[in-house]
Amino acid sequence: MEVEVLENKGNAAKFVLKNFNVSLANAIRRTIINGVKTLAIEDVMVYKNTSSMYDEVLAARLGLIPIKTPVELKDKGKFSFKLKEMGPKAVHASDLIPSDKDVTPAAPGMLIINLSEGESLDLEAETVWGNGEAHTKFTPAHVFYHFYPKITIPDSKVKGASKIASLCPVDILDGEKDTLSVKKGKLSDCTLCKACEDYAGSDVINVSSDTNKIVFDIESWGQLGIKDIMLETMSTLEGEVSEIAEKI
Repeated sequence: MEVEVLENKGNAAKFVLKNFNVSLANAIRRTIINGVKTLAIEDVMVYKNTSSMYDEVLAARLGLIPIKTPVELKDKGKFSFKLKEMGPKAVHASDLIPSDKDVTPAAPGMLIINLSEGESLDLEAETVWGNGEAHTKFTPAHVFYHFYPKITIPDSKVKGASKIASLCPVDILDGEKDTLSVKKGKLSDCTLCKACEDYAGSDVINVSSDTNKIVFDIESWGQLGIKDIMLETMSTLEGEVSEIAEKI
């Protein structure tokens, strides 16, 4: 097995798994979505709410704010936030006052509510630990994978190459001067939609998959960094495998 990192941009990464079992790739994906523990707001004590938004809706919105979850604090109790605001004001996640400076909203610009003149809020919100199996608000990332694309162009000289290239939704084809080609370094971005092949025909451009290579994409919602998500995922998988081995 080999791993090749194609992109690593802070909260997003793309890498290629070579000679990798598809079922294992899916196990990693499912564990990221359902098995990695993070913090999320669960309990909201509303002391005052004169806005037009019901308490229950407000609590639901607060619960969907991704909360930074330092791995060293894993399973170490609950953390809280206070919010006391008066309108007119656009209240954002950054207005939440945390009980711990390391546990803060990962998306500070997320809008909670627009308070009109005279409207006010006074509440306290408490976090709990959980994973995506309990609720999607705990899921730390959006993750998906697909086989590595393989594009074959028998003859680069193609009439209407620019039209064919323009049909690609991810812009990986170059059709300048009736010469059709794949842009350098862009092949892995192909989504295998086959829009180009459906228009021009498989004799002009053929899109298929390399089943020995898997492109794995992961985009963190901000609770954890990519490295921490992967380390927590592997730890969770190892624990599940050990549990199965013991019971067998």
